[in-house]
Amino acid sequence: MRSKSSWRSRTFVIALLVLLGALTVPAAAVAEVQTFHRFEVDATANYTITEICPDESISTTRVSVIGGHEEEQENGETTLDNDFVNVRILNFQDCDGNFINDRGFGPAEFTFSPSLQTAAVSGTITTRDGRSVTVDLAWEGTGPIEAENNTTIFEGFTGHFQGKRRDAVATGTVVVDGETLVDGSTTNAELETLEDTNIRH
Repeated sequence: MRSKSSWRSRTFVIALLVLLGALTVPAAAVAEVQTFHRFEVDATANYTITEICPDESISTTRVSVIGGHEEEQENGETTLDNDFVNVRILNFQDCDGNFINDRGFGPAEFTFSPSLQTAAVSGTITTRDGRSVTVDLAWEGTGPIEAENNTTIFEGFTGHFQGKRRDAVATGTVVVDGETLVDGSTTNAELETLEDTNIRH
């Protein structure tokens, strides 16, 4: 499952590679301007499901869903344009005594409003352990939008990061191998955009 910290670390590495590349460009090509732009939207929902087992013990399953969109352009040319859903299922001990740590990622239908007021994802993926997971969730933004802006400048390079997020309520279903695991709402949810623009010259 991707995370904000890992995504931003990857962005930093891209920026560093671009900078190192700029130092090796021949003098005749210094005037050429090259751009890289990445935009990502993530709608995250976290559910906790408890079950009373036959022996009266309690089994807790945690389900995390990220629906999203990602796109990239290099010098104005689109190199990536993709909607996705990412699911993780975690249970340290189910009613049969099994440890479950399963995840899956795949294409899905995703929509969102630029104001981060709404988002929705639907799709079916197969997890690492072979489970079929169908997701149908919708998000409604709550509270204010928090914004972050960072600019990094080296000689011959400018990188600009913009991030926006807001709390949300997610509502819908997660069906695993034909059985409904999630059916309802959670306030442990958020909507977020991550945008990175790098210019090398």
